Amino acid sequence: MSGDYKIKKLTDCKWANLFEVTYKDKNGAERKWTVASRKDSPIAGAAQPDAVVIIPIIETPDGKRLVITKEWRVPIGDFEYGFPAGLIENGQSIEQAIKDELKQETGLDVVKIRHISKPVYSSPGLTDESCCMAIVEATGRVSDKFLEDSEDIETILMDVEDVKNLLDSDKKVSAKAWGILYSITQTCKIE
Repeated sequence: MSGDYKIKKLTDCKWANLFEVTYKDKNGAERKWTVASRKDSPIAGAAQPDAVVIIPIIETPDGKRLVITKEWRVPIGDFEYGFPAGLIENGQSIEQAIKDELKQETGLDVVKIRHISKPVYSSPGLTDESCCMAIVEATGRVSDKFLEDSEDIETILMDVEDVKNLLDSDKKVSAKAWGILYSITQTCKIE
């Protein structure tokens, strides 16, 4: 594949845009691909994360619980079960985005950031969007008072059995959450 791309912006929207990318494949043939991007310079800016996904664990009187969000997602016309997440604002550090998004979506506070991944890619056949995933210890009381008007999010504290029931159900689960949730069902531990 050639790194020589020609990019043409097709839309002009606030949160994401479509771009037509012309490139040469491994045989030198010219091809076109439509890409969705949150960036002004797709492909070139692909290494810069767009968002954070937070995997919060909270200590309760009944033991450790995983903090799950049930969020209305317009593109699927349904609720998706996953983790708190949000865009990294211009000039905002990843650590601050983690703290701000956890508070906004769940009302909880970060006690400790255990790990932040390098950028991982959401759906690279369609978009250059990437996120950093963070495992955090959280504290506080669940609240929806910090949600934006456009957000429809319920916070659920789950134990291992709750996670198993979720994965056995017909509910829609985020691809970014599925592997972690499945791992919990196999180890029978929330750590």
